[in-house]
Amino acid sequence: MDEIVYFEYSAGAQALDPNIFKCKVDGKKILKIDYPDSNGFIAIHKKNDETEYVKASFMKFKTRKQ
Repeated sequence: MDEIVYFEYSAGAQALDPNIFKCKVDGKKILKIDYPDSNGFIAIHKKNDETEYVKASFMKFKTRKQ
């Protein structure tokens, strides 16, 4: 399966909400981004064993081959 390397999300519709948040796997701050689970949450694994869970109405991500 491909791995996610870049992720964008917003709580509102993209055209209406200018607050689009961006995450990029860089190996320093963000280590890994998981695919959405059965409830639609994406896990963003950060340094120091921190994990942020995101569920948004607008989500877009880019992948690359492992």
